[in-house]
Amino acid sequence: MSHEPVATSPHHHVRFLTALGRHDFESVVRQCTGLLGDDARGAVADAFAAHLADQATWPDDLDTDRLQRAFRELDTSGIVARLDHACCQNCGLAELGGEVAAGDEPRGYVFAHRQDMEAAVDDGILTLAYGFFHEDTQPPEAQAAIGEDVAAALRRHGLSVDWNGDPRRRIDVRLTWRRRRYTRLAAYPGSPPPTGGPVTVSYENGPSGGGQSEDLPVTPAEARDLLLTLTPYKGNFINFITPTKSLIATYDPGPRLKFEIPDPANRCYHSRHVTIEEAEQIVTVLATEDRQTLTDNLTTEPWA
Repeated sequence: MSHEPVATSPHHHVRFLTALGRHDFESVVRQCTGLLGDDARGAVADAFAAHLADQATWPDDLDTDRLQRAFRELDTSGIVARLDHACCQNCGLAELGGEVAAGDEPRGYVFAHRQDMEAAVDDGILTLAYGFFHEDTQPPEAQAAIGEDVAAALRRHGLSVDWNGDPRRRIDVRLTWRRRRYTRLAAYPGSPPPTGGPVTVSYENGPSGGGQSEDLPVTPAEARDLLLTLTPYKGNFINFITPTKSLIATYDPGPRLKFEIPDPANRCYHSRHVTIEEAEQIVTVLATEDRQTLTDNLTTEPWA
């Protein structure tokens, strides 16, 4: 399915950016001021309030959580997987190289651009472009193989996929688009102050996911969400700190997700690579129980 840009009302644009869940209040206001002028702040505040009220009724596990799990699995299998990547398909293809960490050699890609995201929010169908990383050509058989891997990963994570195996056709995913807003992404003028949680985090999520240099109290659900949205890019990390424990998530070349337990007394890390599923379980126990379950087959690495 292809999506052409369509004219929408200013308030529809406010609701879309709010539902997308990527931008904080001030950023959404800036993106809507050209459409709404001085009314932008009030319109965005109303949209945030409505979104958060609806969010309180959502189930624990969402289609977007399943989508993020599938995308991180694809990343670690050598398929660069990105959401809301560029404004359109042509720009998305042109900018894919910027999503690849130095030293990594991905075999394929899958992404949804901004027009696809608008359709997912409005219509419940997310359309994905996919292909083979090659300088000049897209061999149909190689492109179809990437599509098969993408569709299989999405289905493994419980998503409904509509694709007939034709490399000339993009992949449709049927879902209910719901993205939770937490802490700074949930704040708006007049909103209740964030309550935080039992774990604090700092993180870097480049090249386009932002960062948090100061320790930020978060809930266990937000800690899990940060893990699922951490892209496998060199230098990206999350530092999870509980009252008695500490854990660092980062990506090695490949990419491969690695967890590190700092050991200041011995000036070293105890670490190993983990799957996305295992990582989610480890972070959930750490955040809810202040208990470290990363205990087996650890490698000791001295501090640099």
